[in-house]
Amino acid sequence: MNKYLIIFLFFCFSVSAEIVQTEGTYMITEDISRKEGCALAKERAKLKALEVVLSFSINSEEIENCSQVDGKTSCERNQFYLSTFNGDITGVRQLKKEFIPQKIENSDEEVFICKIKIEADVTESKHNLDASFDFNVKLNQKNFRESEKLKIDIEINKPLYFTIFQFLPYEEKDFQVHKLFPNELEKNNFIETNSFSLPVNANYNIYFPKNIDKKSVDEYLIFLGSEKNINWLDKYAKIEDFKKAYIREKNLKFVYKAYTIYK
Repeated sequence: MNKYLIIFLFFCFSVSAEIVQTEGTYMITEDISRKEGCALAKERAKLKALEVVLSFSINSEEIENCSQVDGKTSCERNQFYLSTFNGDITGVRQLKKEFIPQKIENSDEEVFICKIKIEADVTESKHNLDASFDFNVKLNQKNFRESEKLKIDIEINKPLYFTIFQFLPYEEKDFQVHKLFPNELEKNNFIETNSFSLPVNANYNIYFPKNIDKKSVDEYLIFLGSEKNINWLDKYAKIEDFKKAYIREKNLKFVYKAYTIYK
């Protein structure tokens, strides 16, 4: 009896994951099957689990952006994957699945909402940053057209090395992750002022990707603040390759912003 008790106590104290229960919902329409809808409901529940443990939230504007573009499913999955940079889900147990009927407003038509309840094990990434080490970023707009210019405002509370990557999830044959800042025209990425704007000497022009048969695409900017200058690559083939490089580093803060480009 004592042997089992010791093993149980060792297990409890050695596991660093926090266990939370969350729910996610997704509306089933003609464009999506029940199976796909419930899979997305589960993804939303997992994202909520990350939000609870890691104390962050997806901006409501970003969620709305997902509903406006063609690739809503991909958009939500990209947001979930980027959220795992600050923590990860090491285990998921589905507790309940139900289909809830719902009337469409101003119509006799009825649809079903898939509701999934899960229990998730969430582990927070530890990058050993001082709690006071922080920054905020703001894009000049959320929606862009061809040839419009991207501008970024940044506020920091202490000097840091600042790096920006551009994530292009639609790229399958080319590199998905490209370093935007620093660059050949803006080489100094050590920031000492409380607020600054980019670009300074360069132009961040927006282009709609070629050979994409959609009306719009999602792209993401990844912002990294660090206490030391990290020798990042200029580009990474896949977002997974970039995440591996990120996990190897310490003393980092990670933030991402989504935006949409319309044809």
